[in-house]
Amino acid sequence: MLESKKDAPPGDEIIKAEGEDIMRGAFITFAVAMLLALLPAIPANAFCMFGCNPTEAHARQIFENLLKQRADKPFKIVEFKQTMAERLEMHATGEKGYEIFFNARVEFPEGANLECKPDEAGKFPEGCSPSNHYVTAPRSSDPPGKQYIAPGSTVLFDEEYRFYEAGSGWKGPDGKVYTVD
Repeated sequence: MLESKKDAPPGDEIIKAEGEDIMRGAFITFAVAMLLALLPAIPANAFCMFGCNPTEAHARQIFENLLKQRADKPFKIVEFKQTMAERLEMHATGEKGYEIFFNARVEFPEGANLECKPDEAGKFPEGCSPSNHYVTAPRSSDPPGKQYIAPGSTVLFDEEYRFYEAGSGWKGPDGKVYTVD
């Protein structure tokens, strides 16, 4: 607070700042100087509060990568929509993770894995899966083998991908590391 001495001769007014204001200003100046001095030493990903997690775009890229491995014919992703996402921490290992849940609709104009078409009795060739639950990142509970997709079919996928923290990025189920810019 500033104060003016009233009994001083005109033009010789004395203005003083209270000690409390001086100390507060000095502390703020010191704190700002310290933060600015430490700023270059802090890694960029330490500033991540929002938006530093894997994204829907990452999940879509992985979906496309894995679908190319599972389908031997061209396809078109008509719809891809993230439905949920959540951070994870594996209690046993302390490893950090992130899951993205999504739905996708894919058209297969020429079908896929035509050699896996069942015979007239409904029997599938060896090495082919009879399952019509389509997944791109199979788990141990999913039936092994290629899946037949009839020409002109549209397949709906309801999946989730788990990412694991890997340095300054996230390792996806396709084995690649994705970074958030």
